[in-house]
Parts: sequence; structure tokens; C-alpha cells
Amino acid sequence: MSSAFNFVSHLAGEKNAAICSAGLVAAVVAISAVKAKSSLKREPNPLVPDSRLSLRALYDLLGGFILWLGDSAMGKENRKYLPFAGIVFLYVLSLNLLGLIPGFLMPTDQFQFNLGMALTVFVMFNYWGIREVGLFNYLKHLWGPFKGIFLVLGIILFPIEVISMCVRPLTLGLRLYGNMTGDHLALAVFTDITKVLVPVAFLLLGTIVCFVQAFVFALLTMIYIRLAVAHGEH
Repeated sequence: MSSAFNFVSHLAGEKNAAICSAGLVAAVVAISAVKAKSSLKREPNPLVPDSRLSLRALYDLLGGFILWLGDSAMGKENRKYLPFAGIVFLYVLSLNLLGLIPGFLMPTDQFQFNLGMALTVFVMFNYWGIREVGLFNYLKHLWGPFKGIFLVLGIILFPIEVISMCVRPLTLGLRLYGNMTGDHLALAVFTDITKVLVPVAFLLLGTIVCFVQAFVFALLTMIYIRLAVAHGEH
């Protein structure tokens, strides 16, 4: 399968191959999620965890982790946004792990692809923020309190906050791109030099890096959502 994928990658080009990889990962994640949901529905008592090593058990573990992370970063009152943040984590993690499989390209070492995911997050948290508090109150988040000296300071703070918000997709994409590119470059170099023992150690380290970078991407997504939908100063 990897040989066929290499042939397609050679014909399509690196950027198109990254898109093919992303589509493949999306299909695998979607199909596995549907199968896990179907398995859960067939259980007489779905609240009891599966004692076997199965797809359902894996999704139970991931679901529990995402629920804990979402409650910590966004609060229980914002659980309605958790499906989006959860799929962001699962998708980015799967994309990162794909790069550890010989013969497959890792989409997250393409900055344009990472920027596309970051822009999707940017559009969604702004949309939810405006829908939750209204456009005027959402802009007040950026201006600050409408009273006293703060009303005047808002003239300075507002453009700074707008620039800061607009830079978020860039920093989100760059962070993922830089870390994943560096990790897989190190793995490739040490694999060529030592062939066996050291690459295995770097493979384990790379797996941890894949998880951590997906965690950071999802955590920042949750934080941006929480900041956008906050009602505090109203």
C-alpha cells in the first residue's frame, strides 16, 4: 500500500500528495468513529468500558481524555463546542502519526495545510463568539470597558487586539509546522546514520511529540473558543 502511495505521490506532487494523505486520514477517522459508535449501540450496557483491546475501548479512552481537557480549558458550560475541538485533536494526532509510517507523507509538515486548519479554527471561534454574545459585545471584548479612561485607551487597545487575533492562525499553523518538521527531520537523519537502535528510540520520541503537538493545537483551539464566547464583562 505504501509503494502505491509513493507512486501516486510522485505523480501528483508533494502538495497534492499531502492533500491525498489528509483525505485518507479523514476517511479512516470517520469510518473508525462510525464503527466505534455502532459497536457502542450494540452493547447492552454502554456505560461499562470494554475490557478488550478494541476500537470502542480506544475511543472511550480518547473521549475521556478530550472531555477532561475540554472541561479544564473551556468549562463544562461550553461542552457544546467539544465535538469540534475533539475532532481537531483526533485529526491532527492522526495526521502527525501518519508521518511515522514509512512510505507516507505527513500533511502537517506543509505550512499551507496547517494554515488551512488554523484558519478553520479562526473562522469557527469568531462565528461562535459573535453568535453567543452579539457583534457589538464581541467587539467590546477587543475594545475593553466602555467607561472612564478605559474608553479612551480602547482607541489604542482595539487595533492591537485585532492584530493579535488575526495573527492567531499564523502562530497556530507555524507552531505545528515547525515542531513536526523538526521532529521528522531528526528521525530521518538518525535513521540514515544508525539504521536500527537509535531510530527506534526516536520513533518512540516522535510518537510522544505527535501527541503533544496535537494536544497543544487542540488546547489552544479550546482556549480561543472560551475567550470568544465569554460573557464576563457584560
